[in-house]
Amino acid sequence: MQIKILDKVYECENQIDAVGTIFDQIQQLLTQSNTSLSSFEIDGVELYSEYDQYIIDHIDSIKIIVINVKTLKELMDDTLNSIQEYTIKAIPAIDKMVNEFYQGVSQDTWDKFSQLLEGLQFIIDSLNTIGDNQDWYYNASQFEVVKQKLLRQIVMLQIAMESQDRVKLSDVLIYEIIPSFKALAKEITVNTEYGQVQ
Repeated sequence: MQIKILDKVYECENQIDAVGTIFDQIQQLLTQSNTSLSSFEIDGVELYSEYDQYIIDHIDSIKIIVINVKTLKELMDDTLNSIQEYTIKAIPAIDKMVNEFYQGVSQDTWDKFSQLLEGLQFIIDSLNTIGDNQDWYYNASQFEVVKQKLLRQIVMLQIAMESQDRVKLSDVLIYEIIPSFKALAKEITVNTEYGQVQ
């Protein structure tokens, strides 16, 4: 089989051990080129996850594996676009959650709240990456402002949860988190309009 990545083509036997050896070399190449895996194309089938299981299941018949890579900047651009989509969809969901906090909380409400906290953590982690690479985005300082606000708001949510104050929790969501999500979506849009996010 052939394994293609960047400008390299590797030849190997259709055996797990041989493929594993090549993949060790590929990992070194990724590190040296400052890129990350984006997707695999195995005999025309595009895979974004579980490619290792696919290779094991089809090891005898695979002819060509094309490994698509992206730079960290390209991955971050994709992540920002995903965050923008998430924040836009999350705002009406937060409104609904706030109503549920006022009217009566169910397990589903707490599950949605937990998902929101996970989303907030992902956003913070992503904004940390931007902070570490400020030359990628001309308005990186604005992303930092939003990140700091979100960090303070997460603390406010924790305090409200610890005191079981659903009114305070709702207030933080509606008057703090939603405006921060709108501000973040705006900053991503600004980058998109100026060609900074592809």
